[in-house]
Amino acid sequence: MRGAQLREGDILARRYILLKPVGEGGMSVVWRAWDSTLERTVAVKVLDGPIASDGGQRDRIRREARAAARIEHPNAIGVYDYGETVTPRGRIAAYVVMQLLDGASLAVRLDEGPLQWPEAIQVAATVADVLQAAHRRGVVHRDVTPENVMLTTDGIRLLDFGIAADIGQREEAMTFGTPPYVAPERLTGAPASGATDVYSLGVLLYEMLTGAPPYPATTWEELERALAAERRPTLNVPGLPAAVAAVCLRCLSTDPQRRPSAAEVAEILEPGPGPARGLTWRRALLAAPVVVIAVGVLVLLLLQGNDPDTRQDNAAPSVAVSILVSTVPALPNGQPTTTANTQSKPPARPTSAAATSPAALPLPLTRQAAGKAVLDVVDRRSQSGEIRSDVAQDIRNQINNILSSPSDAASRIARLRQQLSDRTQDNSIKPDAYTELDAAVEQLSRTFATPSP
Repeated sequence: MRGAQLREGDILARRYILLKPVGEGGMSVVWRAWDSTLERTVAVKVLDGPIASDGGQRDRIRREARAAARIEHPNAIGVYDYGETVTPRGRIAAYVVMQLLDGASLAVRLDEGPLQWPEAIQVAATVADVLQAAHRRGVVHRDVTPENVMLTTDGIRLLDFGIAADIGQREEAMTFGTPPYVAPERLTGAPASGATDVYSLGVLLYEMLTGAPPYPATTWEELERALAAERRPTLNVPGLPAAVAAVCLRCLSTDPQRRPSAAEVAEILEPGPGPARGLTWRRALLAAPVVVIAVGVLVLLLLQGNDPDTRQDNAAPSVAVSILVSTVPALPNGQPTTTANTQSKPPARPTSAAATSPAALPLPLTRQAAGKAVLDVVDRRSQSGEIRSDVAQDIRNQINNILSSPSDAASRIARLRQQLSDRTQDNSIKPDAYTELDAAVEQLSRTFATPSP
């Protein structure tokens, strides 16, 4: 970055030791850094160009920190801190401290070509769920692009809230974003709404399925001409469920009122309990090509009684069926695609056919899903007034920190449970809310007792 004053080994705010730059854009640099207070590795996005000519970048980096911090979702980038400090060479720098992620962007993955449609559904469903959480908090991302979706070892993450806006906020004089992913109404200065993110999500899903966005424009003028031509995109992907194709094209509607909400998209791409009994598009369809089911059938002639004279030679044979379901590697979002290895054990003296159905076995709750369950309880109980708002926010922060940095999680969860009990004593948490919340936290603690799936 031109004019950059920071170097490896510099310390910001007497706490963050800069190790090496890992990314650069505009007037900011992202550093891998060491948080000497909490003793953990973090990412620090630093703006250390001249403040007089930063073009509002300092306001945007502050807005990014605040917007991301408002979103309680395990698949949103975790934000830990924001501040402004004087660098070792005397320049004022604004910085935001975030969770450090290991992985590659979706853009890098798309360089290899389209995704298999089950994989595309998985990514889109996760992004839709994060956007739902953002919209619920009144935040519009406005920059949902492949560059801002990370495929990490800990799951799919939505990054970079640098141009996020509050719902209802007017567009700036200059439109920010990446042309192919910008909703048509943003070009006319319409107020920010969840529908603008849904349009971008539709472009993202379309590109994952086909290898290119529906309007591959590189400038605002090209985008305006493509939209004016009224050439409506179509989807013809072999095997793609009709419901998925339909919701993708609805997201791409030029009329914001015709688009589904992020919540509706998430529900369609990953439906709740129904005829599939808990199996989602992602679990069922991604598991299908790789699940190996070995069925061994052992036919035993039933001998009744120990006395040969009482043996029933004409008795029907009893069949014991042993079914072994192999475990499939966890998906990027940490969710298993099938149930755990299970083998039915025939009884010592089988008297009837026996079989174990994989669909009947309980699905293990993942760490991220357990954390989301806690956050859902906090949201619901705080909205009903059963958890004081400042206490609810503190719980959210602790849960998000535990999920994003799981070191010493067991002791941190134990402290949180004690705090919940204390808060019940001072009536900050109502008894019924405490009972449900403590059970959800206990469920989360179990996911740390074994390796994360």
